[in-house]
Amino acid sequence: MFRHHRHFGRHFGREFGHGHGHGPGRGHLRYEILSVLADGPRHGYDVMLELEKRRGGFRPSPGSIYPALQMLEDGGFVRATEVDGKRVFEITDTGRTSLSEHKERGGFDRDADEESARELFIGGATSLRALIEAAKQAARLGNPRVIGETIAILDKARREVYKLLADIE
Repeated sequence: MFRHHRHFGRHFGREFGHGHGHGPGRGHLRYEILSVLADGPRHGYDVMLELEKRRGGFRPSPGSIYPALQMLEDGGFVRATEVDGKRVFEITDTGRTSLSEHKERGGFDRDADEESARELFIGGATSLRALIEAAKQAARLGNPRVIGETIAILDKARREVYKLLADIE
């Protein structure tokens, strides 16, 4: 009997970042931030809230936003000023140029059909929940062969998604 199957099923969803605000990869976060700041200056928390809205409910963590903002500031893509005791960030000309070049290379287009993208995202979230449920059912069986094959399928799917992401970077 596979002794850890309950652990596998109970914690399976956490591997996919439930509640952690995962969206596009780290390489795209800087462009997402620049896109938000292209609409006007904001402080870090406002950037997180706007990204949550644009991502359909997934909020990036402060641990990803603030270092990214610092990197963008260090690179001259944004500038920070103190307003009412808070750091407010605004995009610079260098940042606007970088964002524009990213879009020209085929990066995300904030003005694309957002409703269509939102529907795809919701469909993807539904598919992910169904996949998690199927994996939990496999784990509940306690059959080592079924669990092993399920893990192999999930690993293959993960690798395929990363290949897809690598092709658009």
